[in-house]
Order: sequence, then C-alpha cells, then structure tokens
Amino acid sequence: MAAIKCSDFARHALKLPLWDKQADILDEFFHGGKTHAVWALGRRSGKTLMAAVACTYICFVLEEKYKRKIRKGESWYICTIANGIDQAKIALNTIRGLIVESSFAQEIVRETTDTLEISNGCVFRAISSSARASRGRAVAAIIMDELAFSQEGDANAGAKAIYDALSPSIAQFGNHGRILELSSPWLTDGLFYQHFCEATSGEFPFMQPVNTPTWEMNPELPYDCSFMQAERKRDPDKFMIEYGAQFARNMSALLASEVVDAAINKHRSLLPPSVHFHGKYVLALDPARGGVGRDDYTACIVHFDGETLVVDKFHTFLADFEINGKKEVSIQAVEDWIREHHKLYNFDSIVLDQYNSSATIQSLAADFPIEELTWSVSSKMKAFSKMKELFNAGLVDIYNHEKAIKQLKNLSVVYKASGQWSISGGKEVGVDDYAFALAAAMLQASKDDDLHWIDSLIR
Repeated sequence: MAAIKCSDFARHALKLPLWDKQADILDEFFHGGKTHAVWALGRRSGKTLMAAVACTYICFVLEEKYKRKIRKGESWYICTIANGIDQAKIALNTIRGLIVESSFAQEIVRETTDTLEISNGCVFRAISSSARASRGRAVAAIIMDELAFSQEGDANAGAKAIYDALSPSIAQFGNHGRILELSSPWLTDGLFYQHFCEATSGEFPFMQPVNTPTWEMNPELPYDCSFMQAERKRDPDKFMIEYGAQFARNMSALLASEVVDAAINKHRSLLPPSVHFHGKYVLALDPARGGVGRDDYTACIVHFDGETLVVDKFHTFLADFEINGKKEVSIQAVEDWIREHHKLYNFDSIVLDQYNSSATIQSLAADFPIEELTWSVSSKMKAFSKMKELFNAGLVDIYNHEKAIKQLKNLSVVYKASGQWSISGGKEVGVDDYAFALAAAMLQASKDDDLHWIDSLIR
C-alpha cells in the first residue's frame, strides 16, 4: 500500500475525488522529495481539506515509516495547530470526517474533544499556538493552519515559538517528518512569509512553495464568474490578497490617485442646499483646536442622490478665539454654525465625536439629530472600508477641494498581523481632518446599507 499516490488514496480509500490542482500539489508534496510545504492559496481553495487528506495519508499509508522511529507501544502524533483551539479543532474534525466516512472508521479507538486515537498508535491532536502544549511528544507531522495570521507573543506563544518547539521532534523522523504550513497570504513579514520566501528561493530543495489563486484551484469559482467579479469590483486590492493569493504590503494607499481623480466633478464647486434633499443631508464634524501647527476643525455635508454619494460642502472653522495667548476654534461659534446650517439643510443626522465633542453634544442633543461616534479600530475599519467601496465603485461625486483631495490621496492603510488595519495620513501623518470628516459622513449616510456591508465581509 505504501506505493499508492496520495491522490489515488483520496479517490479510492477516502472516496474523495480531488480537484486537479489539489491532486498535483499533494502528489508533489509526498512523491517529489518534499518534507516542508508552504501553501499560500486563495480563499475557498480547499486548503483545510487538502491538509486533512495529507494527514490521513500519513497515518494509514506511511505508518511503517514512523513506527520504525519510535519505541514499541509509543504513540506518534500528527498535530493540527491554529491561532485558537477552536480553529485547530476544525482541522481535526475534517480529518475525523474523512476517516469516519471511509473503511478506516473501525480503526478509531478513542476520541476526545481535541484528540483522535488510531489503532496503529497514531494520535491526531488539535492544539492552539502554544509551545507548552506541544513539547515532549513524538510529533511526526504538524499542520499549521492560517499561519500568515498568527500573532507573535512571548517565548511560548505565537508561530515562531511553536515552530521552534516542534522542529526537533519532527527531526526525529528524518526525511519522513512533515511540516505543512497553509494560509491565505497576508503581510510581507512574519514566519509564514519568511518560509514562503525561503521555499521560493530554490535554496532548500526539500521545501515545496505553492502560490495559487482561487480560480486556478477551485473549478467552481472561475475568475470571470459573477461572484468573483463582484468581489473584485467591491475592493480590488482585497480581492487580490484574499482570492488572488498575493501578499499585502504592510502599508498601501487606501484610494488609488486615479480613483479619486475620477470622482472629482470639475463642473461644480460646493453645492447650496436643495429642498429636494431636505431630511437626507448628513453633517459630520472632525473636531480640533485649529490654529497654527494644528489640525483644522472641519465639517463635511453629504447626501445620497440615488446610489451616488454627493459631497456637498467642506467647511473649516477659523481659529479666532484666543486662549492663553493662542488662537483656537470657538466651540460656541461651531454650535452657532450647526444651528444655522440645520435650518438650511434639515439634517437627517449630525455626527460628532463622542470624546472630543462632549460639550457640544450636551448642548445640542435635545434639539438636533445628534449621532455620537466613537472612533475605534472597528469603526475606522468600517468607515474607511465604506469610503473605499464607494470610491472604487465610482459612486462618489466630489468637488475639487484642494486640501480634501490631497488628504484622500495620501491616506495609507497600515496592516496588522491580527487582520485589522489602521489609517494614517501617509507621508503627511496627522493631516487627515477632511478625510475623517468625510469618512464619518459616509458611514452615517450609508447606515441603511450596513447589512450589505456586513454580508460582504462574511462572503
């Protein structure tokens, strides 16, 4: 049985016909002299299923190669490792499902929530990314799932810690010890990217690099299908990372310069209020002290005309109120301006920062449609994702406000290993007041579209 190819094992023993690309990758890993695989694959490529096939192949086809390296009666382990124990158990349950549905079902001798023991001494075990949980065992193979998103911690936590802890154990099995790292790509740093670069360098012939987009892996999701094209249109950069299997730079522009230029309506400046849109306008303010060397206190008025987000007006409050010898923006002047403009626009919502506008909120909340906004990592991601979605879809009509346009083009996304990201002013760090006022206005104006936005993340 040892001579059977992995793809044939999947087809005949597991009753699982693999996609052509899946079969090629697995066969190369096991029959091409490879012991360390680094699979950077797009979403919906069947990564977890491929890993489960590899594990069952090791257990039932290659068992003698491992049993020769351990003492009689000693167990040998195949560990599925992920950023959390729940994720690791998903991989373990996939392995269990393959075995239960095959002729090997009777070989299971014991099950717990995180282990699956087989009659030949093989033990499948799910562990979180902790080096303490994995020491002292005869580990023949490790499967590190979604490694690109692993967070580094202390000496006993994180991708590098657990890799360093398990490598000596795997070395016990010589050329038969297996390491399989699989993930959708993310940042151009961290252990997964480091190993991917080593594998692609050609200096390590035992390493198998795989970098394949979803549409080449999954025949059910061709590049030109409606789902893929909708995802691409929604966010081209995110699409190429998640489905195109491209690694992201740690910092990149939020909006392409040409996308911002395409949104500029050169035939107008700011727009006067229109009775037709009364009750639909949204006002958002980005508070600041203003004055020399400080951010401006800005305001932005927007409304939707059909599906298009129209930017009606940017406003900057003058720093003409003197405090301790320095000129700042008068909060009373801001509140008077809001009252005056509400009469003209009949705002649906007036968005104010909860922390930086508390006095104004208290002063106006009883008589005006105040919406409090707390800028957090989550709300920034949501607001600027909405901004990017609208600009990329060509659904923004903005006039040529020099400062605002410059800030929009300078916005940069700073990616984090956790999967979250933050916004900076790019080369002009801290100069983003117009952009934040616009983002807050867009977020509030799109409030009825929240379910659509959430659905796009789930998919």
